[in-house]
Amino acid sequence: MQGFETIINSIIKLGIAMLVGFVCIKTGYITKEQNNGLSKVIVRVTLPILIITSLTSLEFDTQKLKNSIYVLIVSIVVVAFLFAVGTVTSKISKMDKSRAIMHRCMTCFGNVVFMAFPLIQALYGAEGLLYAAIYELANDTCLWTLGVYQMKSIEEKEKSFMGSIKNLVNPGTIAFVVAFVMMAFGLKFSGIFGEVMTGIGSTTTYLSMFFIGGTLALVDFKHIYKRVWLFVLTAVKMVIIPIILMFVLKPFNLGEMVTAVIVLQAAMPASTILVILGMEYDGDVLYCAEGVFITHLLGLLTLPFVYYLMSVI
Repeated sequence: MQGFETIINSIIKLGIAMLVGFVCIKTGYITKEQNNGLSKVIVRVTLPILIITSLTSLEFDTQKLKNSIYVLIVSIVVVAFLFAVGTVTSKISKMDKSRAIMHRCMTCFGNVVFMAFPLIQALYGAEGLLYAAIYELANDTCLWTLGVYQMKSIEEKEKSFMGSIKNLVNPGTIAFVVAFVMMAFGLKFSGIFGEVMTGIGSTTTYLSMFFIGGTLALVDFKHIYKRVWLFVLTAVKMVIIPIILMFVLKPFNLGEMVTAVIVLQAAMPASTILVILGMEYDGDVLYCAEGVFITHLLGLLTLPFVYYLMSVI
């Protein structure tokens, strides 16, 4: 039960950091623009450094390479499955096109970086972070191709699809490639420089949670309780599908850590970046923002529950 205690403690810490961000934005102590600036610091500086310092601390071997390949393949299948589930539930609910697209994307694309990386690193260390980064690679590939392709109008689809390919080259993926090359050659940061880089990377955890809390503070949640399908989305994406994955992946004997990382990544709350993309492509931004709020709030309960089920199944 030590792992369960770890995730409870981690969730409490992350929740407190989110609350601080929420209060700072809600009271006007920190502005929306400043919070957005913080996200750039995370994405462009602290997160890439975290990826490099964490992954290069690993002793890379054949087994980790095999596991990485397995994670990549399974992650793509899982993301595709999530998208299919989102499509089915949006059709059952008879949503209009704009809302249906955002619903599919929220079901499919989770907060696999800001929320997942700190949690998985706390539970499984650097090796867990390696597999989490590979899942993120699959998630981002689908987000910037299939996701954006869905959001664009029919007339602009070809242009948006090609343009989205360029978004795959970002600080996170570059850091992942750099880390892999360094791992292959046995290179790592050392001495005072290594300590500084590790320290900067470690700030990602609480900065990310602060940013998420600040983002959620901008949501008007007066009528959220009426959004029945958002609660359905939360139950399906963050509880039912992870449970299904536990049973489906078990016969493949991928290993406890590999299976757990994939399941937890699939169980993550809806990605905050979908709100930004929804604004850019005229999606149902209100529905998306409310969905992000609900999934993150309930995620503080569902993630420990999913982890507990993994320990007993």
